Amino acid sequence: MGLLDTLKMHSAVADGNFDVMFARVKLPPLPAAVAKVLEEVNREDPDVLKLETIIGSELELSVRVLTTINSSLFALRNEVTSVRHAISLLGFDRVRSVILGYSVHDALPRPPGDLFRHEAYWTDTLLRSLLARSLARRCRPDEAEAAFTAMLVADVAVPVLLTGCQTFYEPMLTEWRRSRRPLAEIEREANGWDHGRAGAWILRSWKFPESMVALVGAHTSTPGQIAAAGLGDTVAPCIATASLLPSSLCREPARCDALIDRAFSSLDIPPAAWPGIHAEVRDEFRSIFAQFGLTSRHMEATEEVLGAAIRRRGLELND
Repeated sequence: MGLLDTLKMHSAVADGNFDVMFARVKLPPLPAAVAKVLEEVNREDPDVLKLETIIGSELELSVRVLTTINSSLFALRNEVTSVRHAISLLGFDRVRSVILGYSVHDALPRPPGDLFRHEAYWTDTLLRSLLARSLARRCRPDEAEAAFTAMLVADVAVPVLLTGCQTFYEPMLTEWRRSRRPLAEIEREANGWDHGRAGAWILRSWKFPESMVALVGAHTSTPGQIAAAGLGDTVAPCIATASLLPSSLCREPARCDALIDRAFSSLDIPPAAWPGIHAEVRDEFRSIFAQFGLTSRHMEATEEVLGAAIRRRGLELND
């Protein structure tokens, strides 16, 4: 990168000009079939036959949907072999999260170097997404899948920034690993924006619904900021709360305590509910992690820290 390009990039980073910042990053478009699935599922009255045709025409999508419905998570007595049957059992919202999850997993870049750990990133993402859904089930059950989906794509800007703006972004990630302070706090101090805002830009480029863009943009916000943005009566508080779950790379007991406290103050979920939440997230992760090419080692690190926080409240974990 020449001096002029460096100056332009520095200015873009300082101003939060994502058009310039991501100009060097070739964001892979979501596959056409995935875009069609999302477009149909997001309609007011989705057409099952159209979805069956779109998914059935793509071997990989069909395999993902059928593998999910036949996983231990659903524990069906008989194997499902029909895409239409799978759609009817999963429901439109779950189909969207399944298709989107695997597609984003395949589409995001893998930054060079040792700072970014692909497996840890996706383990953290999946755990927080399952946690967001578990929290939403207890306070906004009709939007539980929306919480899962939004959390699944909430941190997409991190690998993109580390790939396209490595010189400027790597020090922030290094500081996060060193200090264990919240990454969004470090980003805002350095530049006045954080990866939530950058992620919202990426989702717009992928033509996501504005409702999803807003949830991603707000996932690093405080309860007061969420309320001021008019998102208090959505799953945004569930997503922002789930975001407090610490990364497996930075074991932060204080964040687990803050997570449990935030769930009570913002979502009215009492500490006594956490043994059940812990077991739910753990079991659901174990049922699907292999489909993402993950192992359980990073999950176990996070599970241990969260479990310790729950036990500090005098509560027993569920086996």
